[in-house]
Amino acid sequence: IPLEKKFGFVRIGLVYVISGLGGNLLCVLFLHSIIYVGASGAIFGLLGVMLSELLTNWKMHTHKFDEMLILVVIIVLDLALGTFPFGSNFSNIGGFTSGFLLGFVILTRRQHHWLNLNKSNTSQKQESYQYALRIISFVLLSVGLVGGGVLFFKGVDLNDYCSWCHYITCAPPSCKPGYISCEVSDAAMLLPYVFA
Repeated sequence: IPLEKKFGFVRIGLVYVISGLGGNLLCVLFLHSIIYVGASGAIFGLLGVMLSELLTNWKMHTHKFDEMLILVVIIVLDLALGTFPFGSNFSNIGGFTSGFLLGFVILTRRQHHWLNLNKSNTSQKQESYQYALRIISFVLLSVGLVGGGVLFFKGVDLNDYCSWCHYITCAPPSCKPGYISCEVSDAAMLLPYVFA
């Protein structure tokens, strides 16, 4: 809600949709044979955009260290929850990365208005810093989304290139080497039949 008030519905909606796309793209590149649904990639994109907005507009925030601590704790806890069965940290990481980069691209506020109000003359330095972040982030995001799309349509399985990546989305006690997702317990497999 605070991001929407600062930057408007259109920008935050764009972040949500593109982050969801980025999260699902990374998920499908690692988990070909498993179907995951949900909005966790898009929600993690909002967390990523909150972090990049905080970093790029650092001087404009009054409680910056508190905000940073809260964001880091939420991200770490949510990533830990993504290692349980029926979760996908690949979607979370893809969405977070997309949102983080998008924050530098479309949520940069012009610092000189704020700095002029505070009688500071460092506005030019801040704008060049933001401009450089915007270009680098745009290039990285474009390469990631286009490259991921190409790999997806070619049917590439990224597990073939990363032997340890299955641990990203699966806690080691419930994960066996060579598996791409957590093993599901017998009780969890019976849940659909209990509610049917």
